[in-house]
Amino acid sequence: MKEIFNEIAQNFGTPVYVYFEDILIKRANIVKKVFEKLNYLPTLALKANNNPYLLRILKNIGFGADILGEGEFYAAKMAGIDSEYIVWNGNGKTHKQKEFMLNNKVKYINVDSVEEFEYLWKEEENLNLFLRVNPDIDAKTHPYISTGLKKHKFGMTFDQASFLLKKYREKISGLHIHIGSQITDISPFKEALEKTYKLAKKYDITKINIGGGWGIRYKDEKELDLNRLKNELTPILEKFDLVISEIGRFIFAPAGFLLTKVLMVKKSEQKTFVVTESGMNHLIRPALYGASHEIEIFTDNSTRGKVDVVGPLCETGDFLARDLEIAVPKMGDLLIVKNAGAYGFSMANNYNGTVKPPEVLVKKDGSLKLIRKAQTVEELFNTCILD
Repeated sequence: MKEIFNEIAQNFGTPVYVYFEDILIKRANIVKKVFEKLNYLPTLALKANNNPYLLRILKNIGFGADILGEGEFYAAKMAGIDSEYIVWNGNGKTHKQKEFMLNNKVKYINVDSVEEFEYLWKEEENLNLFLRVNPDIDAKTHPYISTGLKKHKFGMTFDQASFLLKKYREKISGLHIHIGSQITDISPFKEALEKTYKLAKKYDITKINIGGGWGIRYKDEKELDLNRLKNELTPILEKFDLVISEIGRFIFAPAGFLLTKVLMVKKSEQKTFVVTESGMNHLIRPALYGASHEIEIFTDNSTRGKVDVVGPLCETGDFLARDLEIAVPKMGDLLIVKNAGAYGFSMANNYNGTVKPPEVLVKKDGSLKLIRKAQTVEELFNTCILD
């Protein structure tokens, strides 16, 4: 693997996001197999990764798209995903977006609240509206990516869903649940589904979107047991005519790496800082969530030590890892951040006037393909007006 990353650095420079097609396809096929005996539509959560080239690979093996708005819709269409396999999600929809989505024949719409239903949908006919219910279940994940408790901004209570179902049953096609992200315990999924099935049965709802949130193994975490998930959820899900899911991280994260270079190794009385080209502008998860990514440094230095891997931005919170035990690199050494394919590039930003890196795909045959050019400073400011 070191050789391929050296080749990428030589051909495309650093920093750069790198994806492996074979890993991407392998992970996607694992997802498809979990509920293969059901009438199952797996969709990709584009919030995790929206590169159209990657989406097209997965579209060709049967995936649709879960989108928030026009930008992610455009990415899905660039990838060739038909509107019949697109789910429109989100808790802040507008009339302008509604007109756009209906004109483009997006098939499935997740309704987040009673207020949204009455504001946007109560006069509409013949739509596939799914009510997003909030089961008030602790997903046992980071609070910023937990979405299934009453205190969270997403979804409606079961009483609110019952109110809509009693009044507008003929307009409602299904139910939607999504309780959070990076969940590695089966029990929250099962409990949420059991509660939602009772509501579905009461009102003869036969379609369900079970969301996503399947956790992966980062540095210090376990991965969701998909065999148990399959065995425990299938007996309930087989009672539905259609099952939709929205999976992002489970597929994208292990297929992606952030490749960057050591700018310098800075030593103080208390710390050794490995300063790299990339910081929270390229990968914000460590700073935002305290996430731990495995980092590998390509160095011939055998001296080991405890270091902080930090970026070049003007923030103390600009780091990729803290107190990392590793071979201490030298200036110019390459390092990779693993499991960076989800919520990596998609959450990259331009803080301090920095630009976003390119994206490169390692194809199944080993060849390299540039799938997104590096952003330029001119592009960063081309919407500014001075006159």
